Amino acid sequence: MLLLLQDAQSVPLIFSPFGAIPADELERWLEHADLVLPSDLIQFWQLTGGGDVFESETIFRPTVYSPPNSCFVEDDIEGRNAALTEKGKSADLYVFQQAAFLSAIRLSDQRFVMLTTGGYVVQDFFDSMDEWYRQTLREEFGERYGLPPIGV
Repeated sequence: MLLLLQDAQSVPLIFSPFGAIPADELERWLEHADLVLPSDLIQFWQLTGGGDVFESETIFRPTVYSPPNSCFVEDDIEGRNAALTEKGKSADLYVFQQAAFLSAIRLSDQRFVMLTTGGYVVQDFFDSMDEWYRQTLREEFGERYGLPPIGV
């Protein structure tokens, strides 16, 4: 199980999921969007549909599953990426999280990356969603929310 979801089991207040997305629907969306994304992010969306983490951080929801005028309008991943591309984000970066900082998948190598706020420059990269979560969101907010250090 993904570390974020394990943490949410022990401290439920840290994560508010948007709602699971069936695997076949998510597959169709990926095909339609012509995207290849890491399997752990896809698994996360299948289980949760994205959501709000530590109250202030949002992991966006795949657009196809947000009905018009739904509560997911601001959390629409395709719309958010289109807007950020207009502001200078590289097409090789597919943003999936935003708030205190911006995170994306670097499509060319499938790595999770943390971006600088002003110029969409890769500040750090991670090989998995667990590594990304542990070294970004959990490191920033975990202690404040009562999560024990990893390995304790």
